[in-house]
Amino acid sequence: MKRDSHVDREKLSKVPSGHPFEYRAVVSEDLPISEHSQGGIAFKEEVDNGKYDNVVVYKDKESHIVYKKL
Repeated sequence: MKRDSHVDREKLSKVPSGHPFEYRAVVSEDLPISEHSQGGIAFKEEVDNGKYDNVVVYKDKESHIVYKKL
């Protein structure tokens, strides 16, 4: 089953280049908080698979992942 990250593309486009951010900064407002964990996992998979050519994993910590927009 393909997961959807529920990223709000408008929010993602507003992240400045070179700026670190977390998934919660770009997640769609209509995604219930109880589903953020699964959406975050899907977003990391999308980033790792190159869906966003200008986003990379910046820091992968146990509790959360920080991304960076190139």
